Amino acid sequence: MSSVEQGFFTVVDVKRYAYCPRIVFITHVLHLEERVSEAMEMGAEEHDTSFITPLLAKLRVSRVLRGLELESERLGLVGKLDYLLVTRDRELVPVEVKWSESLGGRIKWDHRVQLAAYALLVEDNLGSTVKRGYVYYLKDKRIVETLIDDEIKGIVRRMLSSMHEMVLMERDPGVRAPLSRCLNCGYLSYCRSGSSGGSEKKVSPGTPIVKILGDREGPEGRFPGKRPRMPELDNSRRDSEDMVK
Repeated sequence: MSSVEQGFFTVVDVKRYAYCPRIVFITHVLHLEERVSEAMEMGAEEHDTSFITPLLAKLRVSRVLRGLELESERLGLVGKLDYLLVTRDRELVPVEVKWSESLGGRIKWDHRVQLAAYALLVEDNLGSTVKRGYVYYLKDKRIVETLIDDEIKGIVRRMLSSMHEMVLMERDPGVRAPLSRCLNCGYLSYCRSGSSGGSEKKVSPGTPIVKILGDREGPEGRFPGKRPRMPELDNSRRDSEDMVK
């Protein structure tokens, strides 16, 4: 049984919760699948890694770990980080690649939350404090730096607690995002009546989504207690990560 099946949230879940809490309700309570969107298609494509070269010199990087898989029993969280840079001063710097454009040269909120979630995973696994991270936006070819301080880390911890409670209680948080943010969302047809031409079940923004669980396992099976039972971390995986020169 995988970590996710045993009750871990993924870092992507945290990012989605920061963007719109209802997405996590749809995926973890209703068990509905996301339609394939432009973002998913773009994200699945291999990206040019040359963007990272300027960072290597700027940060005096001695090692680059790519596709680093991390999990934390304490946090109940798993994730696969695009890049982890290790500087000569032994600073650990997470880097994520996004298909979209930056927010006028600034990092988007849900991407900052995602980096902070990765920072917590890195700290829990490697024992070194993460103070900053970077996002590379493919559309405008911009690298954006963000500070990862105690405040944003605390926000992520509170989000994880709220997510866990929402799934256990099967509580629909409702629609909190403006329609403009929903237009390219893979869950739009489940959420906003009349906003999508698809044939899927639609529910108006002001009312709870009707549960469509059927015979599928509900959240009470996947989250048996306040903190789910989770496996010990396999530290050997870190030694097998790819090196990027």
